[in-house]
Amino acid sequence: MKTMIQKLNSFSKVVILIFGLLLLMMLLFTIYNQTTVKVIKSEIEAANLNKLLFLKSQLEEKLSQISINSITLANDPAIRELEYQQQSGDPYDRQKLTNMILDHISLQSGITGWRTEITVYSRLSQEVISTSSKTFSYVDSELISGISRGWQYVKGQGDEPAKFVWFSLTPATAYEEPESARLIVKTAFEASHLQTLLDQYKADGQGDPLLYSPEFGVIGNRTLDEAYAGGVVDYLHTVPLGIGKNISLQLADQQYLLSFVPLYGVDWYLVDSIPVDQILSPVTKARDLFYTFTLILLGFGVVASYILYRQLQVPIRMLVKNMQRIKRGDYSSRIRLEGASEFSFLFQRFNEMAQEIEDLMTKLDEERVRSREAVLKQLQSQINPHFLYNCLFFIKNMARLGDEEAVAAMALNLGEYFRYTTRLGKQTAQLEEELNVIVNYLEIQNLRTNRMTYQIDVPDSLMRIVIPRLILQPIIENAVIHGIEPKEGRGCISIIGRSEGNRSLIIIEDNGVGMDDARLEELRERLGRSENTDNGSFGLWNVNRRLQLMFSEGSGLQVKQGKNGGTTVVVVLERKGEEKDVPDLDRR
Repeated sequence: MKTMIQKLNSFSKVVILIFGLLLLMMLLFTIYNQTTVKVIKSEIEAANLNKLLFLKSQLEEKLSQISINSITLANDPAIRELEYQQQSGDPYDRQKLTNMILDHISLQSGITGWRTEITVYSRLSQEVISTSSKTFSYVDSELISGISRGWQYVKGQGDEPAKFVWFSLTPATAYEEPESARLIVKTAFEASHLQTLLDQYKADGQGDPLLYSPEFGVIGNRTLDEAYAGGVVDYLHTVPLGIGKNISLQLADQQYLLSFVPLYGVDWYLVDSIPVDQILSPVTKARDLFYTFTLILLGFGVVASYILYRQLQVPIRMLVKNMQRIKRGDYSSRIRLEGASEFSFLFQRFNEMAQEIEDLMTKLDEERVRSREAVLKQLQSQINPHFLYNCLFFIKNMARLGDEEAVAAMALNLGEYFRYTTRLGKQTAQLEEELNVIVNYLEIQNLRTNRMTYQIDVPDSLMRIVIPRLILQPIIENAVIHGIEPKEGRGCISIIGRSEGNRSLIIIEDNGVGMDDARLEELRERLGRSENTDNGSFGLWNVNRRLQLMFSEGSGLQVKQGKNGGTTVVVVLERKGEEKDVPDLDRR
């Protein structure tokens, strides 16, 4: 990991730092936001449940007061006196008692703040006293069949509103056997009182309360959304209600916090919900604003990184790339100046330095060529004694044998050969001149050994090409000495010329002993060197280098296996524009 970090450049480190800080900031804010939302939800749940419990206590207190008043009335001495007045038979006293009981229950009907309807049934006297303005009688069997403990919900019939009813009996043990009841006190209040209490609760907060019964449905506040109520009821039908709890509920693309608690004494649940999205909207807006701001910062970071890349990284890469090219020997490398930047001055100085290096290397190459040419001239001026001795011995032997034609031919070819090779003036010649001296050399070798033939097939269009002097002679000499002489039997050398576009090819092939792949690859490697450090294959290396300097890139020697088992050397002369001449090194 440490090594990888060290390999990163300054630009990469800066970009990683910028985006790392942004990601760290987003991560920390996300954790903070999630923690805040969790805390707010927890506080909302606790607050909503506490409010709901407070409303529950109010409702249960009201119901408890009404039920206690009903029980108290059932045991009131004045009301119980009804059955005894029926037995006394005094109409005046009975009417007086009836009026007194009516006044008493009328007072009790409004004592809790809710208007309740209290009806007293005396089964012994068959008398009914009620706070209701309606005149009615009752059927004893129907009244007895509807009696049970606790509060009962009665749906309204027609124009009648829905009510909650409580029965108090005398004696109290008559709940198990309602037929044994002597006195029945029926207390009822309309469900609208509960709606009023729910409306007050809703007006004080953000909830939407309702009463839910698995049997009878919903009693909601007067502004309750029916679609919302239907969704809540559908959900409550599917879950066990138990003692109540907080539930997260998704309705109509909105999340609600649903709280419900059971009401003591009735089979109803008090339900309330809060739209969590509305409560958390300030936090959500702050979060969205932060993320928007972070994205803007991220965009600025990308733009800054791009500018930094274009203004810093790209110029540095260009500088490093061109320095590597100069290191590899490409001294023509230059950096193009685009616009004005902090690197313009550096690029300009780099280009000037590269130009100076290229000029120096060109001069150095010229000096090397001059040095090689000087060595070559020295070699040219020093006639190979062995070659000369062999030729002179041949002349002497032919003279003794009286073969004047052989003596004349050898002397003529030897004279022409040494006259050309020892000329130290102009360093270029036409291809035709080079081929003539090659003919002289091959004739000399053929006169000595009488085991070699040669073939020259060069079109007239190539004869006028100007090439460095003695460029072919080292190749022919290598073919004779290293290819033909070690071979048993007759040898053959062919020289073929042809043109291919802007290139001229001179193909020299022998049928000598040739070279194996290892020696051939070694020779190619030496020819490709910029320096002939081990002085191996000096003649061929010098020929290859002279061709590369005089002609365009791609010129030089190509060495490969011959078709007849020997070696093939291809002289490639690639022209581009006007041909240039090798400097005359002998001029002062």
